[in-house]
Amino acid sequence: QRPRARLFSTRSFSLKPKQTTTTPPTHGYRGWPGRQSRQQRHQHATDMASSSNPKSAGRVLLPPHINPIRYDLKFVPDFENFTFAGHTTIELSTSAALDSGDGDGDGGLDRNSITMHAKELCFSTASYVVVEDATDDGDGDGTTTANEEEKCEVEEIRVNKKSTTVTFVFGKALPANSTLILTIEYTGFLNNQMAGFYRSSYTDIHGKSKIMASTQFESLDARRAFPCWDEPARKSIFGVTLTVPKHMDAFSNMPELSNKTLPGGTTKEIAYLDTPVMSTYLVAFCIGEFDYVQAQTSHGVLVRVYTPPGKSDAGVFALDCATKSLDAYDDFFDIPYPLPKLDMVAIPEFAMGAMENWGLVTYREVDLLIDPTKASSNQKQRVCTVVTHELAHQWFGNLVTMTWWDDLWLNEGFASWAENWAADVVYPDWGMWDQFTTGHLSSAMRLDALK
Repeated sequence: QRPRARLFSTRSFSLKPKQTTTTPPTHGYRGWPGRQSRQQRHQHATDMASSSNPKSAGRVLLPPHINPIRYDLKFVPDFENFTFAGHTTIELSTSAALDSGDGDGDGGLDRNSITMHAKELCFSTASYVVVEDATDDGDGDGTTTANEEEKCEVEEIRVNKKSTTVTFVFGKALPANSTLILTIEYTGFLNNQMAGFYRSSYTDIHGKSKIMASTQFESLDARRAFPCWDEPARKSIFGVTLTVPKHMDAFSNMPELSNKTLPGGTTKEIAYLDTPVMSTYLVAFCIGEFDYVQAQTSHGVLVRVYTPPGKSDAGVFALDCATKSLDAYDDFFDIPYPLPKLDMVAIPEFAMGAMENWGLVTYREVDLLIDPTKASSNQKQRVCTVVTHELAHQWFGNLVTMTWWDDLWLNEGFASWAENWAADVVYPDWGMWDQFTTGHLSSAMRLDALK
């Protein structure tokens, strides 16, 4: 069983560096003591999900009386048929509101069902068991046991394509104020739409056609890979396990926990350490053949840039930008980068410029890989600012997250400012703030002048 990660709390930041009066969070990760109980985490998620903000009209938000605590995700991709098998186990917390549900679907809660986000997934089985605390010291860290004899099997699976949800209907009511372990088996598609868990094709240095798989979950596409509460405010811990061809590399948000060759010798199973508490859209994994270059920041974080085979030299410039800017952000926020590693991966087919998955940032190749001896100043600045932009999100967006996507401007507005700040720290001779004034600021003022 994976060691449980320590957790971050939601908190806000000042733009002033080195705030010596900052109060450490009540619970943390990588050295910050303390841990939230299940009840505290459930109450926080319930408060977020049950917001009465009128802006929530029209959103497909899931009921707040059931909340995820942690996911264990297992994927077995099939690169011949472009499908994958999924096995998801979710630790859930139910609220006292279930006691008031009448189960008739008319004004009360349906106590017999669990509804989740899902898209383009084919479900085969689902069941849950009730968890019993073997020890209860009040901190939510006691050992737990599940009563397999009381396993409740699903009786009906309802898929709603319009709302991209799936509802599992059981034969008896869900217990209130309880912890459940929900297990789901399903299959999905390695699509070619550059969304969810998808495939990319490329030609290697020998002229051979190759296939790799990667993820793009922002904003609403984690549900294409696994059934989940696909809302930014519904944060959880994630454990990921991948079964892949033995000749391929595979990596996720966190470092490897174990790596073993399976019977037959053609595949291997890689399990990864638990993530901190985070949103579903930040879960990521990549599978394929890669080269890499690596370095370590002065604060001890291992940084790697993964490239297609034979192109590792093109990742050196981005690697230098990342290691220096990561240290700069550490000092600026006065909060250490919370993960033990940072991977940056060049994806052949990628819809975005880049994506800030926590600990595994994915990029369009042109925004990560360049030859610094031949690249123009504009190309260097482009790669540098894309890297510094995504690394700013490791704090502002990943550690602190907006409740819903209509506040995405909070993430992007700060990162758009921070990319210039960090680039100016790393390469002060570029005059980034002079360019900011004549470029971004002037453009904004021209737009304002039209009003």
